[in-house]
Amino acid sequence: MTNLETIIQLHEKLIYKIATRFHDAEIEDLYQAGVIGIIKAYNNFKADGTTKFTTYAYNYIFGEMYDFVNNIRSIKLNKNILKLYKKLEQTKYLLAQKLNHLPSIQELSSFLGYDEATINQVYECTSSIMSLDNETERPIYETISNPKDDISTNIIDLKDSMNTLTKEEKDVINYRYFKDFTQSETAKILGMSQVKVSRYEKKSLSKMYNYLSA
Repeated sequence: MTNLETIIQLHEKLIYKIATRFHDAEIEDLYQAGVIGIIKAYNNFKADGTTKFTTYAYNYIFGEMYDFVNNIRSIKLNKNILKLYKKLEQTKYLLAQKLNHLPSIQELSSFLGYDEATINQVYECTSSIMSLDNETERPIYETISNPKDDISTNIIDLKDSMNTLTKEEKDVINYRYFKDFTQSETAKILGMSQVKVSRYEKKSLSKMYNYLSA
């Protein structure tokens, strides 16, 4: 057993104790994030006789868990916003056919039952995303003729952000978030260690979040 493996085992209680401070992720996922924190602390710690390793490692462990949970929250938030954005764009098309002009925020609000502030907030959050009616100079009701047409290629949603990932990262995100497998289950399926799955997941969530926030 290497020194690092010993260090991890000796600090398992600390990792689990810190994990109890978070409530938006599975305990085993938080544990893996904590292990990454321990590894980083181990690689950066310089014994000076005044600072205990436990004290030094605490911030690394907490930081990794915080980043992991925050990334999950961000992806879920962006996913919900993009779902509503998609719904707004589809409704915009339907109303445009009926009204023969692009509907206003007030008309969208009245039709969907969402308050205008919510709709404005969604469009502000997705202002960098090219919407359907901005892809062409012609009105939207002239460019789309069938509401059953697949318009997914014209609307940016969460899956598009996966184009920024490597194959391994896509596999991890696919099993973790689209198939709802745990990290341990994903690790077994992909033939990886849980630590590696955790690293891929953290890196992937960060890349997807950056894409969605660009």
